[in-house]
Amino acid sequence: MKSVLDNWSPPATEKPEYYDTVKYVYKHIEFHISEDEAYTILNSFIEKWDGSAGSTIKEEELVNHVVERLRDNYEVLLPKNKIKRVVELILGYLYETGHFYQQEIKKTSE
Repeated sequence: MKSVLDNWSPPATEKPEYYDTVKYVYKHIEFHISEDEAYTILNSFIEKWDGSAGSTIKEEELVNHVVERLRDNYEVLLPKNKIKRVVELILGYLYETGHFYQQEIKKTSE
């Protein structure tokens, strides 16, 4: 099924754009999530991201923070692997727009 997002690419901007991040997630996600779930996951991600300003942060730290935060508050009831995929897509948006550099990430599985 065609989507209006098929030909959309996030513009490079001075700072990450809140709504563009969710558009990027919806463009690439392989399963259904509600807008509320998408924004709740993004807000939890931003909380950790902003709190880590000026320091190196690992992808696994971001994922763990988001999953724990959402499960502790019962805000999103998606399984961990789906929450993790949304976080990966948020990072994908940041990579594509130049706001996060691949070399700054070290996955714990490596």
